[in-house]
Amino acid sequence: MRYLTNILVCSIFLNCFYNYTQETSAFVKDSLTEKSIPFASIYIKSGGGAVTNEEGYFRLKTNTLQEKDSIYVSCMGYETLSIPYSKFNDTIFYLKPKTIELNTIILSNKQLAVEDIVQKIQENTSEKYDLGLNKKKLFFRETGQQKFNSLKVKIKKTSIPILNQVFWDSVLLKVPRENDWYFEFIGNLYGNYTKEKQKLELLKALDLQDKSKTELFKNFEKLFDNILKKNVKTNSFFKVRSGIIGGKVEAEDIGLKDTLTKEQKIQKRKDNYLKSRKGILTNIISELFDKEELDLVILNKSSKYKFIQTDFTYFGNTPVYIIDFRPNGNADFKGRLYVDADLLALIRLEYTNVQPIRDFSMFGVYFKEDMRKVVVQFKKMDTGKYCLEYFDYTTGFEGGFDRPLVVTEKNKIVRGRNKQNQLKMDLNISNRNKQRYQLIVFDAKKIDDNTFKNFEETGKILPENKTSYDPDFWKGYSIIEPNEAIKNLTIENQN
Repeated sequence: MRYLTNILVCSIFLNCFYNYTQETSAFVKDSLTEKSIPFASIYIKSGGGAVTNEEGYFRLKTNTLQEKDSIYVSCMGYETLSIPYSKFNDTIFYLKPKTIELNTIILSNKQLAVEDIVQKIQENTSEKYDLGLNKKKLFFRETGQQKFNSLKVKIKKTSIPILNQVFWDSVLLKVPRENDWYFEFIGNLYGNYTKEKQKLELLKALDLQDKSKTELFKNFEKLFDNILKKNVKTNSFFKVRSGIIGGKVEAEDIGLKDTLTKEQKIQKRKDNYLKSRKGILTNIISELFDKEELDLVILNKSSKYKFIQTDFTYFGNTPVYIIDFRPNGNADFKGRLYVDADLLALIRLEYTNVQPIRDFSMFGVYFKEDMRKVVVQFKKMDTGKYCLEYFDYTTGFEGGFDRPLVVTEKNKIVRGRNKQNQLKMDLNISNRNKQRYQLIVFDAKKIDDNTFKNFEETGKILPENKTSYDPDFWKGYSIIEPNEAIKNLTIENQN
């Protein structure tokens, strides 16, 4: 009996382990060319999925797979591959290009002109896309690099002796001229596609950072905080002026008041971390739709582009128009649209800029965005409507400030003159930035107003900080697999 009991216990344990630790990973390649296929969709009908990265690699984690289930691999222009989970043992999946039934697609929409197809994308949008409240299970990643080309301060006048030229020279000498950052998180986003209805729940997060640089900036902050506390009066405010540009900053806004307990400080850090990540995420989500229309620059300014219907393909069993576009005059982008030929719904958009998107220079302030690459992909839900599946946004820009700056402390309560302290300087700062945002929505389930209202948004976690990418950090989770550049990323501590 004890022997049988042990077998039973082991069986239960193994069954639980099987049900809760299933993880599959593989490459997806073209069966003819053997080239990797990026942005292929991997899913199971019981829920959950993944998207291959730019190297065609994916990792899928689920707790719902059974022996009888199948994994499906689908990509634009290829036959959908179905693999029974019981036979899943390959490390490479090969997709076969799908034969195009040209006549069927043409007849299905009565040979619409390409301009008509583009125009009809914006018609009846709410019937094509799920714009209601959902709980979206997602993974988000940001990578970025910054390089200072110039970082100079020339002090012209200061009433606080310690803030002299020697002080600023010593501080700026220690500021890193190059900086990399990297963070990613898994969470649930409650809401629709408007900024007003977004609530984020963070479940796990990772930050790659140089601890020495982080501590350096913390020390700078403490140093300035101590200097200001010793020299700035209570209830003061600051007038900041650069030429004709001016503004007002309260003293408490720069950290002069600090009465929080240790527990409150930790909670504030959690809340601030949640707020910062939510801000980036909701900016992406809310810019996809405006009311009940796709809010995409290519569609909003379609008259500035020349559209050419170049091919047909399939996404699963869905016939798809492939439409290339390029500037028709002074437009910024070139790229490709994939349109559901039956619903006339946009299911994928990819584009890149052909000229600088923004180029501003006035009164010593300049900004130039000269790189933007975007991929947006939607997937069809069980309801027949589309929802966001994947978003990839890369931007590169440079900016600078070469102007005088005057900071004046004023206080209306202290007797005597209103002006207390003043700092005048010339600033010459310029830098180059590159940022990339990647978002994948694994699952989206409809929720009602009460569920949304009752969810309490509060900071629950802080990220784990590391200096190199840890391949085991997300073990047991479905994510966008990092490319080789990220896997090899090591942020070295500077002494």
